[in-house]
Amino acid sequence: MASSDEKDRLGDRLANIEKVREDQWAAERDRELLAKLRQAAEARAAAEQQRRETASVFNRILCPLDFEEVSLKALGLAVRLAAQNNAELYLLHVCPVVMIPLGGQVTEPVIAEQSARKRLEEIANRDLAEIRHELLVTTGNVAERVISVQAGLAADLIVMGTHGRGGLRKLFIGSVAERIVREAPCPVLTTR
Repeated sequence: MASSDEKDRLGDRLANIEKVREDQWAAERDRELLAKLRQAAEARAAAEQQRRETASVFNRILCPLDFEEVSLKALGLAVRLAAQNNAELYLLHVCPVVMIPLGGQVTEPVIAEQSARKRLEEIANRDLAEIRHELLVTTGNVAERVISVQAGLAADLIVMGTHGRGGLRKLFIGSVAERIVREAPCPVLTTR
């Protein structure tokens, strides 16, 4: 039979072994916790780096539309840029004031604006469900109104279609896109 001293020593040894095992278990838990914290910190750093790399270049994008195929193509590009930059997209239609030689206007501006707004709403419902957007309709000289609206919105980018007309037609009519490219204080992205 073991003496009382031997039992005490054996009990102390068992207690020491249990303490060592607890310390080892705690150390292992600490290593696991540190590994998880390191992974979380690395993931956070990677996300921050990606956020910086993909930070919005453009916050407000203006897209003038005349409802022709080339401007609708530009709209597709503007939608993609707005989505990539989490930007607000402004669709603008300018109803040109067309005068007939005898001094009258071809269409009443209010009717033209209502019709244009309806078409913009249809486009917005179809193409802009996930994009923050605003619809704008105005009347006047197209180039002047686009530049004026851009200034009022402080738009970072204008995305528009160009018909690519040249020669005599451009000489007599002038190019709306060319004038906007020359006079706008922000970048202008044109597409055909």
